[in-house]
Amino acid sequence: MQEADMKNLLRVLGIAAVVGVGVMIYRMIKQYREDSVFDLAPAAAAPGQKRSISPELLSILADPADKGPIELLTDAQGKEWLVNRRNGYRYPVEDGIPIMLLEEGEKNKDESLIQK
Repeated sequence: MQEADMKNLLRVLGIAAVVGVGVMIYRMIKQYREDSVFDLAPAAAAPGQKRSISPELLSILADPADKGPIELLTDAQGKEWLVNRRNGYRYPVEDGIPIMLLEEGEKNKDESLIQK
């Protein structure tokens, strides 16, 4: 009788281990997908093609000066900027990476961008 109980216990523990590993794999895949939402364009972009900020990342970025929303603009030379129209600060975007330093915004301030 004890031998049968031991076999049943080992079976239950084996099934629980398999279910546990399955849950761990599921959670790892789910976390990877959530983390991948904010990825930039592929690093190996086609020649002549620039990387840009993903719309998901742009929606959560905020101006470090006033913590308000910003927008992505491209100037006449094709350079991308993150612009705060409340104070005229422009933050450069280099190879798809926003440079969100307060000093950069102050240095590149453009009074013509301020909306009244």
